Amino acid sequence: MNCEQTRAIAAELALGIADGEQRAEALRHLAECPDCRRAVEELTTVADELLLLAPEREPPAGFESRVLARLQPEPEPAPRRARLWRRGLVPAGAAAAAALAAVAIALGATSDDRQLAQHYRATLAAAHGSSFDAARLFAPGRARAGVVYGYDGATSWVFVALYRPYRASDYTVELVTHDGRRIPLESLHLDPKTGSGGQAVPIDLDSVSAVRLIGAERGDVLEAALPHPR
Repeated sequence: MNCEQTRAIAAELALGIADGEQRAEALRHLAECPDCRRAVEELTTVADELLLLAPEREPPAGFESRVLARLQPEPEPAPRRARLWRRGLVPAGAAAAAALAAVAIALGATSDDRQLAQHYRATLAAAHGSSFDAARLFAPGRARAGVVYGYDGATSWVFVALYRPYRASDYTVELVTHDGRRIPLESLHLDPKTGSGGQAVPIDLDSVSAVRLIGAERGDVLEAALPHPR
């Protein structure tokens, strides 16, 4: 087996999935070729590190097949004999190399998610919280008017931030519960310059379905439906 043939199955050797005859020939070549040996050792190190860094969350269904399909090389014309030899080696080698790449991509895609989840859990733990939500405020006609933030914890609270066109009105704020009750937040006053303000709420935020801002004019109502489940 020469260098080109050995490099073609290097990924399979690194993953330990090369068949017996090919592996034996490749090992004989590796014993005499330091360059090929170094290449296989590097791939083996990558495979070992990826296994140690396996994601806590499984990639979505079909992720590997989609990555492999995108990484599959275009077929190249070759003499008939060379093509017959490559049929047994290149697809398997390419698939093995693509599998390593797929794992690397999966790790990259999930590592940020894990860091974000850890930060989220730490934020909740700081005040014994169970959830933190955000929802858009809409004016009549589904125009975007601002954002409502809600924290459900040892002390639950809501914070309202209005977009500039809606800051001039003087609103009263109320919570709408899942069972239809309306609870006014009489102490929540919005700063007219920033259009923002917040207040601790007297009920479990998990029981709140919406936050409503009611203006002085008839029909001047902004509403945000909180996304958390009952």
